[in-house]
Amino acid sequence: MKACVIGLSQQEYQTLIPVLHFLEVDWSYEFDISDILIAGADIPINDLSKAGIPFISLCDLPLNYDNELGWSRPLPWKQADIVPIFNKVLESGKMPRQAGVNLNLHVRHLESLLIRQALVASKGVVSQAAQMLQIQRTTLIEKMRRYHIDKSEY
Repeated sequence: MKACVIGLSQQEYQTLIPVLHFLEVDWSYEFDISDILIAGADIPINDLSKAGIPFISLCDLPLNYDNELGWSRPLPWKQADIVPIFNKVLESGKMPRQAGVNLNLHVRHLESLLIRQALVASKGVVSQAAQMLQIQRTTLIEKMRRYHIDKSEY
């Protein structure tokens, strides 16, 4: 099984990736070659339902969101909750994809990755990261809030 992970916070990333390794799920940031999409809690579930492939959202909804194409499962995952989802995706084979691509989903993911890379390169100095990204410092701060990126993690 191949999973595409998008929009993860640093904490979600540090929690999720070891679980995927334990479950022997290959993961990448490549949407086109994935069997399932795993999205951070900040990605709206409505955007994920337009992706055209099965997805798991890490958002914490009052009741677990379950339908034939998507599920909501906040971290930490229990093996008994998550393995049936992966099995359902595997048994169904490649579910038919929609003809279109959700551009907003991809842009948010890419923007979040670029911000994180700039913060790593600048060792958490926001003004330097903004210069690297060629945007205003205040714009970067606004985007960091939107994606729940904490400069102290870098």
